Amino acid sequence: MKRAIILFLFFTIRFYTQAQNLTSVNKKPSIQIQCTTPTILSLGQSIKLKVKVRHNLLQEKTGQLTLALINHKTKKSVDGWFLNIFPFQYFTTIQNETFETEFPFTVPFDYLGNFDIEIVARVNEIKDSIHITIPTKKAK
Repeated sequence: MKRAIILFLFFTIRFYTQAQNLTSVNKKPSIQIQCTTPTILSLGQSIKLKVKVRHNLLQEKTGQLTLALINHKTKKSVDGWFLNIFPFQYFTTIQNETFETEFPFTVPFDYLGNFDIEIVARVNEIKDSIHITIPTKKAK
């Protein structure tokens, strides 16, 4: 009987310790970008790209969210051409709150080809990023 109680306590403590370790692994600080991008944009079309940043940080910290627009073929920036005038935005990680913002830009009437949208969210060493290629078409 004494041996059964000792084994029971041993496995109970072991199970509890493993559960605590799993919980602490799940609480690793992280941020996540959520963004729904269009599948195609027309030349001359203006858009407000809606972006959300979720996090599990417990402390308030300042983070930076950036949007870069890049010519898919040449890999050069087209931010100025697309009138991406607010490419950097700052946010504060408030516990249990999601940061939401918009990045306005316009596809030029004379732009041909695809372009890449790169969004990066960073809080100190914690980072998330999205890279999406968007084709363009002539306006009707």
